[in-house]
Amino acid sequence: MLLGLIVTLVWLPSLILGAALVPFRNNNTHCGTDICTWWHQTGEINRDTPVLPGNVRQSHRYAVQISKAGQNKFYDSFVYETIPRNGNGRIYSPLDPPNSNTLNSTVDDGISIESSIGLNMAWTQFEYSEDVDVKIIAIDGSCLALSPANVVIRPVSVSYAVSKTNDGGIVIQVPADKNGRKFSVEFDSDLYTFRSDGNEYVTSGGGNVVGVEPTNALVIFASAFIPANMVPHMNERNTHVMKPGPINNGDWGSKPILYFPPGVYYMNQDTSGKSGRLGSNHMILDPNTYWVHLAPGAYVKGTIEYSTQRSLFYTTGHGILSGENYVYQANVVENYDAVKSDLYSLRMWWHNNITAGQTWYCVGPTINAPPFNTMDFNGDDTHISSRISDYKQVGAYFYQTDGPEIYPNSIVHDVFWHVNDDAIKLYYSGSTVSRVTIWKCLNDPIIQMGWYTRNISGIVVDTLNVIHSRYIDANMVVPTSIIGASPFYMGGLSPDSSQSISATISNVVCEGHCPSLFRINALQSYKNFVVKNVSFPDGLQNNSLGIGESNIPASPGVTMDLQISNWTVSGQPVTMQNFQSNSLGQLDIDVSYWGEWSISA
Repeated sequence: MLLGLIVTLVWLPSLILGAALVPFRNNNTHCGTDICTWWHQTGEINRDTPVLPGNVRQSHRYAVQISKAGQNKFYDSFVYETIPRNGNGRIYSPLDPPNSNTLNSTVDDGISIESSIGLNMAWTQFEYSEDVDVKIIAIDGSCLALSPANVVIRPVSVSYAVSKTNDGGIVIQVPADKNGRKFSVEFDSDLYTFRSDGNEYVTSGGGNVVGVEPTNALVIFASAFIPANMVPHMNERNTHVMKPGPINNGDWGSKPILYFPPGVYYMNQDTSGKSGRLGSNHMILDPNTYWVHLAPGAYVKGTIEYSTQRSLFYTTGHGILSGENYVYQANVVENYDAVKSDLYSLRMWWHNNITAGQTWYCVGPTINAPPFNTMDFNGDDTHISSRISDYKQVGAYFYQTDGPEIYPNSIVHDVFWHVNDDAIKLYYSGSTVSRVTIWKCLNDPIIQMGWYTRNISGIVVDTLNVIHSRYIDANMVVPTSIIGASPFYMGGLSPDSSQSISATISNVVCEGHCPSLFRINALQSYKNFVVKNVSFPDGLQNNSLGIGESNIPASPGVTMDLQISNWTVSGQPVTMQNFQSNSLGQLDIDVSYWGEWSISA
């Protein structure tokens, strides 16, 4: 008989884990149609090293509880934590001891000062259908904020009522929302200011301020319950039920549905059930398996590769898929060592034999600590599609940890992505992306349209909130911008003016120390390219690094039909009178495009 979707998990007695003490108390969770919270028995508070295979890294800083609004009856919600490099340090092979520094010194993995300053990201998730109060306290009993005025909830474009509690914590009122809510809670006393000298972050004097982030980040994922049509109808005949603990080759069976009940799972290198080598294997599903369902409270350390040829295949549920055991750019044909390959470096979600007409539905999961590009489907990728919603990504500190591919006619909405590469990839026609929150590290633009010549249209991006960015320099190859297009990935190619990109990008808010709006290498023409309702409430960066300066240089033969409207910087409208590189908009667009583009208030 199948396990239920939710079980109540309780704390174990106090244990010394790493260098910290997990406090003893009786855990109290609740799962009904109003609220559902969950817990892990094996939470490990450890800020420095990998956690034990069957453990989950738990926030060293925060505890979160959920109550129906106004009832003051709070239930615990487990607070996860992720740290740069997952405690492994710069290692080349999954066989190397943690912090043995075996990765070649010439390899830049995208992480520099993050570990030394103690940067980390905590998150919690719960399901709800009614208004709730979210209570946040410090587990060491300290005061998080002197008053609600010392708390910022991002995106700032969505407002919440915040009150202070008698125990030094805060309560945030979160209204019921069929689309869920995803937000960062930040405290004035916990902010780190990133400074750059144009080559790297600097920590002692000098440099320009390029970003401000919480040292101990906390993200809240308040999710609506998974829609009934996105929960598989499971029985003993059609469903393989996984058992928490080690996963060896073949443990996932060959039934149509693969179900992960609550618990902690970790990929072994296949050793016939004995303790295996972590980070040296991943799940390649049987062609008969087309649906993976991750229950709330399921924490799977591994990655998933589909091989199904069914027209519809699925990833659903509010569980977590974590890449924490893999090295940077783990290469599946090189013993999962850190050898970059666009073809063979491991993805969190993968399909290497996709065929025309297939559609992937992805509803609900969170991915943590991806080692490389987060999702790619290889094969006939010009005739496939995806439906992605309530999808969260955290702990993306490595380079190349981008958002998922957005294939033709895809629909993506209500997602939160922490990324260190292209966040939203506009590579195919007919896609719609809406209600997206992006937390950006230092690599590549928020929206990417470059690398190859494209002929695409019918693209809509609406309601984009960029809550953090921290670019080191002004760059045109990996554009430091909201909307960007890189030059050709391969040499020997030339722009093609007969092809064009057409899109509408609207309702964009960039908070904090923002990069430029545009950095575009035009590899083809831009036709009816509309950008409207863009707000930089805190202004554009305006310093010697030039990170706030937009740049659209000349490209032989192409046209630039760019229509910008209602763009404000610090509340002031950008117009045809003040768009220039030395004025409010800081836009440097080549004179060859004059008369083809426009800005209106």
